[in-house]
Amino acid sequence: MKKREFLQQLKKGLSVLEEKEVEDILKEYDGYIEEKIANGKSETEAVASFGNVTELTNELLKAYKIKTKEPEDPIGHFASKVISNIDTLINDFNHKSTKEIIKFVVEIVIIFGFIILCHIPVSFLVSFGANVFGILSSPLNRIFYTAWQFVLEFAYFILAIVVFSRIFKIRYLKDKGTEKKVKKKEKKLPKEEKNVSFMTSFSETIIKIVVFFLKFLAICILFIVSLYLIIMAIMVFLCLYLLIKGVTYFGFYLVMLSLFILGVIFFGILFNFVIDRKNKGLSLAISLLISFVLLGVGCGVATLEVAQTTFYNSPPEDLVIDVLKEELVMEKDTVFIGNISDYKVDNTLENVLVEYKYYPLGNQMATKISKNENYVYLDWSIEKIYLKQELIDHFIEDLKMKKVYNYYIEPTIVITANEKNIEQIKKNRREYYENENDYTSCEFTRTYYVEMMRKSELEDEYYVVLSDGLKTSLTTTTVSSSLGKNLEVGKYFEFTFKTYQAYIDTDIENIFADNEVVAIKKSDKEIDEQINEDTCSVFY
Repeated sequence: MKKREFLQQLKKGLSVLEEKEVEDILKEYDGYIEEKIANGKSETEAVASFGNVTELTNELLKAYKIKTKEPEDPIGHFASKVISNIDTLINDFNHKSTKEIIKFVVEIVIIFGFIILCHIPVSFLVSFGANVFGILSSPLNRIFYTAWQFVLEFAYFILAIVVFSRIFKIRYLKDKGTEKKVKKKEKKLPKEEKNVSFMTSFSETIIKIVVFFLKFLAICILFIVSLYLIIMAIMVFLCLYLLIKGVTYFGFYLVMLSLFILGVIFFGILFNFVIDRKNKGLSLAISLLISFVLLGVGCGVATLEVAQTTFYNSPPEDLVIDVLKEELVMEKDTVFIGNISDYKVDNTLENVLVEYKYYPLGNQMATKISKNENYVYLDWSIEKIYLKQELIDHFIEDLKMKKVYNYYIEPTIVITANEKNIEQIKKNRREYYENENDYTSCEFTRTYYVEMMRKSELEDEYYVVLSDGLKTSLTTTTVSSSLGKNLEVGKYFEFTFKTYQAYIDTDIENIFADNEVVAIKKSDKEIDEQINEDTCSVFY
């Protein structure tokens, strides 16, 4: 029989296999025949050395998976496959020594440890999502965060199962016929080459798994970078709009532009990594260099621009205040819970008048007063949010003059009642808050040393540099002229603060940033006797 006829019969007998496997076998036996002919045998003798073609075909089919049609019952097929694999594993265990079983257990533990270790970046992304979506209002923040967490955890779960199944199948559930075929080929290799081949194969498998998880991580980061690019594109558009309107914060514009370009570059690097496309090193390096130069120049210019800007911890004075009013009945044990800013005496009133004063910057507010037994909760809600052209124009004009105001939304709550009711309200609130960890609407006192002071450009305030008793921490703040007129450099003064927070910070900068100074008094006490309260001493 000639080589061509032999290969045709062999191909026909192996037609139940996958086409690629048939091609590989034919190439292999074509090589065997050519090798025998090169050693001096005729073509007929070389073919005859393989024996009967049918027997050879049957022998080869035992070492390969036969191509079959899709099963009609996929669940039953899957169950049968699982049971078959379990039986194979049990039979294999019956022929293993104690040492081999221990080795198997150790390898399984290592695989599980590797998969658990790969959950670290997933946990990081979940936490990052909590911070990103936390800026949204409820319930959108919970909806987006829950969806984000579910997608990441579900994707990790599926990938963990796929990776574990793949490793387990390769290491412990190999087809026995294939193993025989592999072992037959390995007989020609020296022992050292067999070990090198095994270690190379194992290393390649680990590398593929690591690359697989890295690509999964890159895809998750791409989603975050996409959100970042959308936000930065909006910021760049706003910068262009402000520039057209005549606002000249060029440093800030350069920073926004460079951060957007860096985001695009980072997106491109990750995208190319996921689709296995090479990054162009030279163009990438030039783009990064230009972006970082722009960022550096922008930060420098922005620093100078910020130094020329005046910041105010209040809205502009010409904004019109809206007032919401509700009249409540006062009982002897009624406790008003909320951030009360001030009290007004009006002895003509029998009941209590609650006023919510707020700046309608882009919102429509409503009172949300509720009562539970003797407790009255002075809450509020935003009914509608909209963008007012008047506010936008005001904001732009302020920026042109290098002025930035604090456009806070929270209302100021003022209680108006007769003198008797006000005293009762303060008494009830003091008794309530003294038993709570919530120090809202109360006062505390801290003592600070005046290092420096000077009159600001505005006539009604001073710039003051203060330090704590040990002079280890400094802060620069502004104090109104009415409160700071008696301040002296080189002296200690007691600062009384009004707070609306649920805690009192110990950091000197945070105290002045988060609380309102309502009184300043010179201190003649020694350092170890100076007043530095960690809790409120006066409750409203």
